[in-house]
Amino acid sequence: MTEATNGSAATPVEVVERLRKAMEVKDRAAFVDEFAADGVYELPFSLAGAPSTYTGIDEVRALLVRDNPMSKVMEFNRVSAEVHQSTDPEVVTVEFTIDGKNNSSGESFTFLSSVGVIRVRDGKIVHYRDYPSMLRGAQVAGMLKPFAESLAK
Repeated sequence: MTEATNGSAATPVEVVERLRKAMEVKDRAAFVDEFAADGVYELPFSLAGAPSTYTGIDEVRALLVRDNPMSKVMEFNRVSAEVHQSTDPEVVTVEFTIDGKNNSSGESFTFLSSVGVIRVRDGKIVHYRDYPSMLRGAQVAGMLKPFAESLAK
């Protein structure tokens, strides 16, 4: 993959590649750095009462850079991204798949972690609609029961 040159802004595919790399090494700050200052991160399938839209890099950072107990028990060996270009040159749909290992059980896993619809303008994410596989993530992390209990609260 080539990076933007001559001062040109990164393409959506280049931004996705940087997101993929950040996920692979669990660098959540680098992931958030791909957002525009006024970028929007949206989780359309949030439960009632939970925020579903985070506007501005500070809100996005507060959500995505916080402590996540599931990430502590999962080792990522490889993150892959399958990118689907839309008819709009600013928009791509991406499927992120994670290959890794549960550090507690030693079991290997592969799962489709999320599907995202991402709009990139001037080399930064201005809108990211994320559809994460929270249930499968909790399962491979060995945290299905605590995850289910957290939903009942």
